[in-house]
Amino acid sequence: LAIREKVLGEDHIDTATSYNNIGLLMKGMGELDDALVLYKKCLAIEEKVLGEDHITTATSYNNVGSLMARMGKLDDALVLFKKCLAIQEKVLGEDIL
Repeated sequence: LAIREKVLGEDHIDTATSYNNIGLLMKGMGELDDALVLYKKCLAIEEKVLGEDHITTATSYNNVGSLMARMGKLDDALVLFKKCLAIQEKVLGEDIL
């Protein structure tokens, strides 16, 4: 991660992937607050670089939503799950889902 931040920059999509991957590990270790920070960093980069309607960004909405649900923040999770679904419907089509 430190190399990607230094070489590629903090707003590079590959750096976002590292934030996501470390967040996934933190989630697995039960360090949910730390995981949330990393997932949100990833999401912010994807929104900026790829746009809010990109399918990869939708996956991050889902990831943050899943973590929020696990943390008991169900209303917040639902908002993110709905954003994810809306993007998937727009990009993939409702018939695919």
